[in-house]
Amino acid sequence: MNRKIILLVDDDCDDAEFFKWAMAGTEETFAIEFVDSGDAALQLLSELKSLPDLILLDAGMPKMDGWELLKIIKQEQRFAKVPVIMMATSSRMKGIDEAQFLGAHAYIVKPSDFNELKLIMHELCIGVQNDLTGTLQKMHSNLPKNIFTFS
Repeated sequence: MNRKIILLVDDDCDDAEFFKWAMAGTEETFAIEFVDSGDAALQLLSELKSLPDLILLDAGMPKMDGWELLKIIKQEQRFAKVPVIMMATSSRMKGIDEAQFLGAHAYIVKPSDFNELKLIMHELCIGVQNDLTGTLQKMHSNLPKNIFTFS
């Protein structure tokens, strides 16, 4: 069986570890690729034989931030259809509006609670396997202060 690929782009190694722990038990179904910069993400995307099924993209990174990377991904024909979810610690409307304008599927405010992160990642896995848009809308209904959907 082909595993689904989730690409996590985040410069914070601690956050990346939390995401990996939250995905524990899904290794047979999902492969998590992690890179810590926008440049590394573009390099990996160009090298992968098959594109990721989902990109989780941290908004605030040094050098090339998540906004710039999202813009590049959505302008590049090969990557444009890959769903991207922006993630940030802020719930400011400016960032949420920018994510929508640039073509993200959703914007997630990173939870500080590990169990909430685990729930979010579990739901995203279900969405990647079935109906990401429907799953994100359901997640928004359950966590309206953490999940903003655009589809």
